[in-house]
Amino acid sequence: MGKSAEGAKMASLLRGTKAAMVIKDGPVVIRMKYVGSGTVTSVTNDISTDLELITSDGGIDTYAYATYATVGALVDAVNGDGIFEARILDGLRSDATDDMFVDGAMTVTSAGYYDLLQDTSASFSLAYRCAYDRNVKSNIPAGNHRVSLQDFTYYATLGNAAINDVQVWEYNPSDNTETQVYQALSVSAAATDVTFASGYGEITAGYGNELIVVLVDDTSLSDTSAFLQVRYDRE
Repeated sequence: MGKSAEGAKMASLLRGTKAAMVIKDGPVVIRMKYVGSGTVTSVTNDISTDLELITSDGGIDTYAYATYATVGALVDAVNGDGIFEARILDGLRSDATDDMFVDGAMTVTSAGYYDLLQDTSASFSLAYRCAYDRNVKSNIPAGNHRVSLQDFTYYATLGNAAINDVQVWEYNPSDNTETQVYQALSVSAAATDVTFASGYGEITAGYGNELIVVLVDDTSLSDTSAFLQVRYDRE
């Protein structure tokens, strides 16, 4: 959806830059918020088996990764049950759920969220979603916004540096599609800066869309100092 000339001008005036960093086991793959009418007993991930949500009004909801094999399928199932509201953040709908999330019970954050963090050494990846707002959908302010990726820096020890292991994807929430818009050769064990047009360009998502930066490997991603740092504009 486009914007009027006046609306575009106002968005430009309100444009602001955000910098963010995720480290080993730090990306929030799925953010959930309890929207039921009772209380939460526990929210627990078994890294190779399932996600289990226990509440007073929903009972025991178990989502087996053999059944919900992708992050998108898992989020759709949680939202469909209506006890929790879930949103994908630092990941793709097509990502495999098995060996994706940090193992164990999750505690609620001060904002009321339960975050399924990415087990970066098991998933062989690091990711960050450049979004206007990283809350669950009912808490996102209304309006037609967009993001522009300025640059990013990463460091990780990779098992097999390769073409297309550094990626940027654009997500369109209107039809849940993800389209790869950038790829590059990965570099292992060296802090690597990625810019566009020698630092004078940017990747801009369509209005209402989001950009996901992904570093991925097909054999391993390790190092206690691994990180992904992004800089992007929101308007």
